[in-house]
Amino acid sequence: MMGITFSGMNQLQRAALLTSGSGGEPNWSYIPSAGKSRKSKQEFVSEIKDHAKRAATAANKTEAEYIANRVVQLNAEYLSDVAPDRKQLYQQAKNAMKNQNGNPRCHGVGEITLLDFLEAAEGRGSSLAEKSFALAGGATLSCPILTGGGYGAEISYQGVKVLSNTGYGWSYEMTPAELEKKNEFYSIYWKEYRAVKSEREEQLAEVPDYLEDRIFFDAKS
Repeated sequence: MMGITFSGMNQLQRAALLTSGSGGEPNWSYIPSAGKSRKSKQEFVSEIKDHAKRAATAANKTEAEYIANRVVQLNAEYLSDVAPDRKQLYQQAKNAMKNQNGNPRCHGVGEITLLDFLEAAEGRGSSLAEKSFALAGGATLSCPILTGGGYGAEISYQGVKVLSNTGYGWSYEMTPAELEKKNEFYSIYWKEYRAVKSEREEQLAEVPDYLEDRIFFDAKS
């Protein structure tokens, strides 16, 4: 049941950046959810290999990080045909908290987020951490108390925390079906990546002879 996890504060901040939108909503570009893509298997394989080739030949750290983020997005798409409907579960969780607390305030732009409803629950005497809210399809929402104060959110489905926020942005655990699909994705990716790296190393092994000739020529001229 591995999810997107990082060790160290800098890596936790990077995880939050990837999986949380600027308004506090989950960043669905990086989180698998049912119905995310209609690409064929052939289209996916072609894109995976293309990303692997670009990663293997990246010219600098900035380019490598950009490609890495694109790979995470593509993987989220690839998992969509076996992923839970996390978007729908998130909306159901918002509705559950809205029914619990009412509409706490209106934003000038955008919707009230689940975290807004959780924030509004503070000071109302409601012990959300002791409650569990039933969502459709057998999922549940629980609200753990965070060490820094306030409530977090954990949406569980079939024993897996499919979406959660405990103070470091939105994250998710994978279902067994998603794990299998993820392994398939990265099997294609790393096979292509290693093949390109190996080919480049073979090409570079021939470079010194040419460089020696060029140095000699430059010295004479």
